[in-house]
Order: sequence, then structure tokens, then C-alpha cells
Amino acid sequence: MLSAGESLVADLQEASGIDTGIAEFLLDQHSLEHQLRGIAENKFIKKIEPDDNGHILLGYPNNDYQGIIEASLASTHYNADSIQIRARVTETNPPRLYNMTDETDVWSTSEEYYVSITALLKWEQLDTTTQRAILASAMRKYQMLTQGDRVADSLLAESEAMNRIKARANNITDRRRNILSGSEAIQRWPYINYDMGRYWNGGR
Repeated sequence: MLSAGESLVADLQEASGIDTGIAEFLLDQHSLEHQLRGIAENKFIKKIEPDDNGHILLGYPNNDYQGIIEASLASTHYNADSIQIRARVTETNPPRLYNMTDETDVWSTSEEYYVSITALLKWEQLDTTTQRAILASAMRKYQMLTQGDRVADSLLAESEAMNRIKARANNITDRRRNILSGSEAIQRWPYINYDMGRYWNGGR
């Protein structure tokens, strides 16, 4: 709100008004946007075994996160027709991993699954650099919606870019990643099933 030349408020939730409502909405949307990309230190790979019913449960929301945004298989698995299995998260309680290839949420209990999970974190659980990047994006959007000052937008764009770079760098540092481990394919190689036969098609 300060970026648009308006007076500050102590709490967006307690203060009532159209301006505070817009500010809170934009902050929530930009927080979700950053976390959907999995660059807010909210993406991890977890080894999960199906329960007795064959369901892969991803856990209940708790004090650390509000839910699961996205989930997919990090390990490689094939169905009875030798087709690679693709998965997504369901909106059940608790969330489950759903087999899109075979259209079922029942998995083989004889296998172990590595699942890539993107969690929705609360604002308090986000790293400071991530909070600043989200706030910078929300400030720029709020200023353009309420004032539309192009000069102010240029200044806020520079601040947004710098904060986004710092947040991305912090995320990479905490993951202990480098140029050799940046590819998703390289990240998944320890979990690839090499028992499947592979044949060269002879260039046909």
C-alpha cells in the first residue's frame, strides 16, 4: 500500500476496506504463484509405501503446511502393458496419489515409490528472502491496479527482479544443487527402473 502512496495498516486481516482487501488478495495470489513453481523451498522427494488398502497417502495438513499443491512420481514405474505410469494428487482427505495411466488410486504394495511433493506453506513458514520476493511482486501489481504510475512501476520492477533473484539463489543453495544436478532428469536417475528391456529401432 505504501508503494501506491497510501497510509500503512498494522494488519491486513484486522483492517477492513476495499484497499486492504485488494492488498491481501494480491499477496495470497502471488504467494501461491511462487509456491506453485516449487522455488519457495516447498518441493521435496519422499519415499512412501502404500498402506494396506494400496493407497499412497500424502499426509494431512499441519502446522508446517496447508496442503499439497502438486505431487508426481519421481521414481519410474510401469503398468502391466509396459506403459510408464503418470500420477497426480487427488483432493481427498488426506490427499492421495492417483494413477492417471490406469485410472485408479490403488497401487502395488510390493513396490516402493518416490514421490515429488510441492507443499503449500503458510506465510510464517516461508523463508525471509521468499517473503520479500512475494511482497515485491504484490507491491508492483497493487501499484499498477490502484495508481498506474509507470515511473513507480519501473522502480518496483527493478526491486521485484532483484528480490526474485535472491529468493531463487537461496532456494538453490538450500537444496545443495549445482549445474550438474539442475536437470529434473538427472535428479530422477537414482530411481529409474533399469529392469525394463530397451531396444534400438535401427533408425526405422
